[in-house]
Order: sequence, then structure tokens, then C-alpha cells
Amino acid sequence: MATSLTTVQIPVQEATAQRLQPYGVLLDGQVQRPGLSIPFYQGSVEEGDNLDFVCRGRPVIRTARISKRSPDVDWLEFHRVLTQVFIGLGGHSFVMVLGRPSPEATVPDLDQVEAFRFRPGHGVMLHQRVWHDFPMADGEPVTVFTINSEEVVAALASQALPAEMDRGDVYKVAVLSRTGKKLKVLM
Repeated sequence: MATSLTTVQIPVQEATAQRLQPYGVLLDGQVQRPGLSIPFYQGSVEEGDNLDFVCRGRPVIRTARISKRSPDVDWLEFHRVLTQVFIGLGGHSFVMVLGRPSPEATVPDLDQVEAFRFRPGHGVMLHQRVWHDFPMADGEPVTVFTINSEEVVAALASQALPAEMDRGDVYKVAVLSRTGKKLKVLM
């Protein structure tokens, strides 16, 4: 007897501050937490207060070039400590799949997963424990600016093959084997 595989389809919606609130902070053309008092360039610079970026160890700032790939989401991960940042550079948008954080969850709740399109020059600083996949190109290749931790980058780069992992502040699971369902972004 053949069983049919359930596919959870996620439509893409535009990233707004309100829609992203459960997942993180929208980084866009607005100054975040304006009002920091720095006496230089008064009247021509609006200073924002520090964002709540957190990581263990040394922060790592890098870029990654993302090309078109399958809309199937094979992996979801979260970070217990890191509040990871992704910002699109250049003139193309990108899409991110985000799942609501759950303090004790070891499997993502696919009913709590959404896909967001970030306009060129926009991005997100994720809250801790937010399920996510690496950004996807929304058509044309796009470069993303990321702020990570040395711990997370080292853990991911040390993987010999794609596989589930729980080390270096990376908790990554294979969606199909953990949930019994396929996850697909409707691009």
C-alpha cells in the first residue's frame, strides 16, 4: 500500500516589521531605536542605539552569494545564543523561511513556519531559537551580508557532508525525516 507524502506549501509574503516581530527585527532604511546622543554631526546624522546582537565568542562578519535553488526546504536550524543577521546587498531581493521559536522544541512546527521576501537592501536580525533556512535567491543571484559567531561558522564549515547537527550553537534538522512532511516555498 503506497502512502502519499504530505507537502506543506508556504506562500511568500513581504517582510514588514510587524510580520517579522515573532522572528526578529526588520533591518531596513529606518534607524533602529533612534535617539542615541553623540555630539558630532548634529542635525545631519540620526544615531540609533545598539541593537541586541548576541553571540558566544567572537562575532564574524562575512558575505555569501546566493543563486537560485529548489524551493524545497530540506533543513531548518536554530541557534540557542546567536541572534544571526542577514542583509541583502545590491539590487535584488531574497527570501527566508522562518519558524517561530519554541524554548524546548527539537522539531519545527511546520504550521508555525512562514516565508518572507526581503526587498533589496533589507534584512533581519533573528531572535534566539528562531527556526530558519539559509536565504534563497528570489530570482537573480543576491549577495547577503551576515553577522554570525565564530562558533557557528566553524561548526557549519567543519561538516564533511550535509547532516543533522547539534554542536557549536547550531541545532539543524532534516525536515522530512523529522516531520514526515516536505516543506516547499511557493516562489
